[in-house]
Amino acid sequence: MSKILLVVTTYNQSEYTKLCFDSLKKLDDNFDVLVVDDYSTDNTVELCNEYGYEVMTKSEGKGLTHSWNLGYQRFKKHWFYNSSGMDDQYEYLIIANNDVLIPNGAMNQLLESFYQWPYSLIVPLSTTYGAGSNAQFQSIENYYQGMAPSCNDPKYYQEIQDKILDVKEQTRKSNNLYMLDTCRMKMFNGFFFMMNRNIINYEHDNDILFNPDFNMTKNEDEFNWSKLIPNNDFPAVCKTSFIFHYKGVSTFEVFDNYGKISNDVSEWKRQRELKGG
Repeated sequence: MSKILLVVTTYNQSEYTKLCFDSLKKLDDNFDVLVVDDYSTDNTVELCNEYGYEVMTKSEGKGLTHSWNLGYQRFKKHWFYNSSGMDDQYEYLIIANNDVLIPNGAMNQLLESFYQWPYSLIVPLSTTYGAGSNAQFQSIENYYQGMAPSCNDPKYYQEIQDKILDVKEQTRKSNNLYMLDTCRMKMFNGFFFMMNRNIINYEHDNDILFNPDFNMTKNEDEFNWSKLIPNNDFPAVCKTSFIFHYKGVSTFEVFDNYGKISNDVSEWKRQRELKGG
């Protein structure tokens, strides 16, 4: 079975990280967890140790894109240099926020999409709110009737995934499975995305996948527009995978003018230090 490296990025808000970890403990998939922490000042690191997940810490806050690149470097290192054999090497990399709930079946549906389609990056569905600026493609309500309002309640996240798989089976029996085919998009939301080994062809620099000039926001957009789309390798959405995303529970509460300073690294660091992080 294909092995996945799941990289969870954190900065404080350990209560959401705990919810994410609780969902991970219920999964049957073949994956390892690496938490990349951006210098949290709460009990995030202790929580990782409590759950038995490896955590990579920093001596100072360096931003989300830096965390993404650290996760990519671990993925690439284990691909090429792991001496334990192919069974311990990663074929897929998932980068996820800490404010997500992952139901059983979601990662497997993403894997099936990679087996069937020639994409390098595939994303799941979420709620309209969770999908944010890409709700036109990633909102579950665009493809399934009757999922709302239950899909907006985190306690139903597994039930929603199960309903999707029931619909998929009914669609298969009626010979209309094409309606749920994975399809490419023009953009994607970076709260949760899965990539295969082909992404090494899109490095920004040696061992750096994502442009570090985009510190906190637009990092997925820059990667998409400068690397994926010019190579006719559009991001794709898997219509049978659902991830619940709380959205915006950490970064937007730290800064008063987050949108303006998120990619101004020096100002971002200055304000974060003033806020105590």
